[in-house]
Amino acid sequence: MSDHYQLIQECIDRAIAAEQARSRFRRSLHDTLPNLHRSIQLPQRDAPLHITCFVIRYIQVIPAWLQRLDQLCDAGGLDFHPVRELILHSFSEIPERQPHEHGLGSILDEAYLAHRTMEEINDVLQPICGTPLLPMDPMVANLVVRELLGETLACQLDDLSDLLMRRFEPAEMDPGRLVSMILYKQRYDDAPGEWPDFANHMQIELRMPALNRQADLSH
Repeated sequence: MSDHYQLIQECIDRAIAAEQARSRFRRSLHDTLPNLHRSIQLPQRDAPLHITCFVIRYIQVIPAWLQRLDQLCDAGGLDFHPVRELILHSFSEIPERQPHEHGLGSILDEAYLAHRTMEEINDVLQPICGTPLLPMDPMVANLVVRELLGETLACQLDDLSDLLMRRFEPAEMDPGRLVSMILYKQRYDDAPGEWPDFANHMQIELRMPALNRQADLSH
């Protein structure tokens, strides 16, 4: 792992260690979970523990996923530097901003920004490549984290992700570069377990009201 992503990894490791030592994030969820949108369905037993495990997995994958996206963009001749630098900066300033409260709660907004940006880059490049660069579907996971952050903060982070995408602006790609990127991507297609559906694995689901109404009518 490169130095850039190693710094992010170390920040994540500190946050997880802080949660394991104090369980501050898990305790805070007893007040937060009753306010989640009713479409988010959680396991009935120890929902705070399930959400905490989900958040840890959501955060843990960021360095590896970002680095792979960085490598794929490099193979395609795309400049990933603005994305990497802003996300790295957002993680690296956390201990200075909250030196006594560094934990999952203090890192969740940075994690959401990273995931949303990866999701957007995936969406932008998929029509060019004919296939997603990263074989993941983070929609449900991002919606759950959005609820945990609150609408105001989530909207601010969405705006920042949009700003990153405007700076990213992939132009029409050289055919040779495009082939190089697709070939590079194939290295990851044989390891689906590295791209988990966090929400599904933790029994967290979205149930839309229309589906609920249909279910009610069937009984």
